[in-house]
Amino acid sequence: MIEQDDILSDEMLPAERRQRLIDWFRDNAAGSSQDLAQMFSVSVSTIRRDLDLLASEGLVRRTHGGAVRIRSRSTFELSTDQSRRVAVEEKQAIVREAMKLIEPEQSLLIDTGGVIAHILADQIALLDMPLTVVTNDLYVANALTYRENIKLIVPGGTCRYGSYSLLGEPGLSFLSDIRCEIFFMSTQAIDEECASETNLDLVQQKRAMIQSASTVVLIADSVRFAARALYKTAPIEDIDLIITDEGLAEEDRERYHAAGHKLLIAAM
Repeated sequence: MIEQDDILSDEMLPAERRQRLIDWFRDNAAGSSQDLAQMFSVSVSTIRRDLDLLASEGLVRRTHGGAVRIRSRSTFELSTDQSRRVAVEEKQAIVREAMKLIEPEQSLLIDTGGVIAHILADQIALLDMPLTVVTNDLYVANALTYRENIKLIVPGGTCRYGSYSLLGEPGLSFLSDIRCEIFFMSTQAIDEECASETNLDLVQQKRAMIQSASTVVLIADSVRFAARALYKTAPIEDIDLIITDEGLAEEDRERYHAAGHKLLIAAM
C-alpha cells in the first residue's frame, strides 16, 4: 500500500500531478492505479490517463492494474514482495496458458527466482493428475508438499538471501543426471537475443535446468521484454515457447514471429 507523507490538494494542476508521479516512480518500482489515485486524491480514471501519458513518453510501462518504472535491468531486480504486486492479472493469464501444456504422468521442472513460478505451482497443486515435479524453489516445494499425486524432488543447494531459491551444489550435479519433459522458466529480462538475470548463481541454475529438459517454456509478463540484465542466461534459440501477456506491443510481437520464435499471447 502506498503511504503518503502529506495530503495532496484536490486543486493540484495536472502537469504538477504528473511531475509528482514521475518523482514518485524514481523512488518506487511499481504502483497500482487505486493506490496512486488515493495518494493524489483523484479518481482512478484520472490516474489511468496520467499513467497512459507517462507511458507514451517512455517514463513508465503500463500494467493492467497500474504501472512499473522503466529503468535498466542490468543490475536492478524487484524484490519478491514487489514482484507479487506487479502485473498480477498478466501473470495469472500467462499461467492459465501454461497449465494447458501439462498432461498426466509428465515430469516437470519448475524454475526458481520468479513469482510467476509460484503462481504456476499454486495452480499445479490443484490438479489431481499424477506428475513428477523437480524444483529448487522453496515456495514451489511447499505448495506441492502433501499432494499424493505429485512426486516432488528438491535437488537442494544454498538458499539465496531474500528469496526462495536454492542454488549451487548438490542441485547442479543432480540436474545433470535427469531429463524432464518441460522446464517452465522465468526470467528477469528478455530481448530478441537472449534471456538474462542479475545473479550469476541463478544463471548457472537455469542453464542446468535448460539442459535437463526436452522442452523449454518461458513464462514472462510483458514488463520483462525489451531489456537485458547483466548476465546472459541462454540464447533465445534455446527457448521452445514464450508465453507472455497482451501488454507486449504489436511491433514487438511481429519481430519475434519474424525471427522464427514461437510466441503465445495470453488473453486477459
